[in-house]
Amino acid sequence: MNEAHERARVFLSQHEIKKVRLVFADQNGLTRGKNIPADYFLKSLEKGIGFAQSIYAMDIEGETVPETGLLWEHGDPDYLAVPDLNTLTLVPWKEHTAQVIVEGFLRDGAPFFADPRHILKKVLAKLSEAGFTAKVASELEFYLLLSDKVTPTTTGTQAYSILGLVAVEKVIERFEEYAEMMGIPVEATLTEYAPGQFEINLRYEEALLMADHTFLFRNMIKETAAQLGYHATFMAKPFADSAGSSFHLHVSLWKEGKNVFARASEEKCSADILSAGKDARATSPVIDELANEEQWPQALLRFIAGCQQYLNSAMAFFAPHVNSYKRLRPGSYAPINDSWGVNNRTVSLRVPEAEGNASRLEIRTPGADGNPYYVIAAALAIGWLGVEEKLSPKPQVIGNAYELPATVPRDLFAAIEALQASPKLMQLFGADFIHVYTAIKRAEWKKFVSVITEWEREKYFEML
Repeated sequence: MNEAHERARVFLSQHEIKKVRLVFADQNGLTRGKNIPADYFLKSLEKGIGFAQSIYAMDIEGETVPETGLLWEHGDPDYLAVPDLNTLTLVPWKEHTAQVIVEGFLRDGAPFFADPRHILKKVLAKLSEAGFTAKVASELEFYLLLSDKVTPTTTGTQAYSILGLVAVEKVIERFEEYAEMMGIPVEATLTEYAPGQFEINLRYEEALLMADHTFLFRNMIKETAAQLGYHATFMAKPFADSAGSSFHLHVSLWKEGKNVFARASEEKCSADILSAGKDARATSPVIDELANEEQWPQALLRFIAGCQQYLNSAMAFFAPHVNSYKRLRPGSYAPINDSWGVNNRTVSLRVPEAEGNASRLEIRTPGADGNPYYVIAAALAIGWLGVEEKLSPKPQVIGNAYELPATVPRDLFAAIEALQASPKLMQLFGADFIHVYTAIKRAEWKKFVSVITEWEREKYFEML
């Protein structure tokens, strides 16, 4: 038994663990896996445990999609689910239970190409080849509803309301308590812009660890809420007249222990530079022609440029469901184009006013319904392409970016088309993976367009 296996054995013994959950994110970011006895878990550490490959062919309803090629062509064989023991943690709401994230491998030891965690690892390996690492922080918005799954737990659009937090403090405190027990640092908790909507921010970590934390944290919230008699949803736009739920991503690149997005502390932010003759509070968008390499770190500018150039190609990951696109509306705090700006929440790519190691880019496009592994992988991939190709960004926007034309795909079908038309992302992620992912998303789109809605019947049935 090697050192990692011994640590696992000691962990299970110290916490009197009787059952271990083997968990992973499927293509939609849903938690799947199985429970096994603790002693069997220890015996299986060397070889892993067989899982059916068709699990990675499931749509949001759990139905397998034959067009993925993961079903009958090869007899739906097993792959090996191998635990990453660095992710072994408690399941605080289940007595004597632990959980661990497993990764998919083929019998010859090769990573299984459709495993979301391996996709992120491929992108991180690309960064590592050039000497870079990435640090990421997640800001997750969600709705906390009563058990009827309709009634919000707070009233009014009282963003940042302390009274709103107090109204459900026992639930929120349980989320925070369990996160601490799972080793997931929570940085802030607040009410958001709609009744029953909340946001919880996770402290920044290395990119893979942040993806793991986001995945486990989101599942913890759903399970804990249900256990306490509530319902939590990360659906991007659950209510037509209320705010959508975002997954804001804060990203920085590091090389040789230094944040390459950082400006010198004596430099002023762009809004200050432009204060003479240009009002940063203007309601009409003003293009900042002074945003050049002399005022901003080159790596940050090129990363922004890559995000702009390839944003539409990544939208099938940032907005992965039919419902996702109903969140992306003007004036909704959700972006509609590839704009960037300083301390501006109307743009897709926001540079917060921060210095030194806190310097970062906030990518505001992803919805809370995104698979954390794919959202982070896509964000890093498109930004990295800008660095690699030495791209230059468009001028930044001062003011209301919603007055600029909408340029992001308007629906899932358009996003799928944009992804499949991107040879760069095809190469980075792998053509076989893109085939599986887009087959699942096309199946979802086909189901959606085949449904006759009540709206259609109300408008057309009597008159036509």
